[in-house]
Amino acid sequence: MTVAHASLFGTRAPSAKALGALAVVGVVIAFSLSSTLVKRAHTPGVLVAFWRLTTVSIVWNLYLRATGRRVTMADVRQAFIPGVFFGLNLAIFFAGATKNSVANAALIGSLAPFLIVPLGAWLFREHINPRALMFALVAFVGLTIVLFSAPANGDASLQGNVFGVLAMLLWTGYVTTTRHFRRDMDVGVFMATISPIAAVAVLPLAITNGDVFGMSGTGWKYMLMLMLLTGVAAHGLMVFAQRTVQIGTIGITQVIQPPLAFVWSFLLLGERLNGWQLVGMATVLGGLLAFLVMNRPPVVGDTRQQPVAR
Repeated sequence: MTVAHASLFGTRAPSAKALGALAVVGVVIAFSLSSTLVKRAHTPGVLVAFWRLTTVSIVWNLYLRATGRRVTMADVRQAFIPGVFFGLNLAIFFAGATKNSVANAALIGSLAPFLIVPLGAWLFREHINPRALMFALVAFVGLTIVLFSAPANGDASLQGNVFGVLAMLLWTGYVTTTRHFRRDMDVGVFMATISPIAAVAVLPLAITNGDVFGMSGTGWKYMLMLMLLTGVAAHGLMVFAQRTVQIGTIGITQVIQPPLAFVWSFLLLGERLNGWQLVGMATVLGGLLAFLVMNRPPVVGDTRQQPVAR
């Protein structure tokens, strides 16, 4: 239906900003599902990460060739370090998610901005509001409440929490090195380059785990769902959203991911939070939101430096 026909029937075509906002919603929903889908796979997280990276590498490179382009050795050299960080982050995050509650994994991962923002100020002279650091302390207090209030018979574990912290540190390394090395690479070239690098970085971990091809039918099904949902669709929606939605706004919406991840885990896995954990989650998210708002970057015309999420 054309715009003229839409007006004739008293309706209006959605604006570009409205479509951008819907794309952001899609990104948040897609990434919030990742921890729950990994747990539903009932497969070692390292194997899911390796095959998710391998299949998404094929998809992004086929897309690149369809547009008349291909990855060059210069691209590989430029994206090598971010690619290694990306692969190890995904493998450790997935491995941790299978040994932890979804709420713990999501909340620990959400703390990355408390490291990324100061590093950005130190390395790239980006904006930081020192007064916002108090909200980082508030969030860490909330996380402590969540972690130490977990029920003894739940899915949370010390090993899962350690993996979560390590994944968060690797994610910080990925975002920081992406900011430095990506430069003018568009998302298609960048994803087609870092995904194979990431897969190769994870391969030794997958081999150490055991049978690389030993995933069950359920594991393959959920791996493909993750590949399509987070590896392809979410990144495409992110690129689309950046045309009309400010990077800072997109970043702030990521605060919604942990509680939404918990909703999915409750609906699909039956996980629950007790009263103190709910208080802790609210404290973490409140501190994180205040921190991000106070450090919201200025409006810029170039959005290509936005790091690509999981």
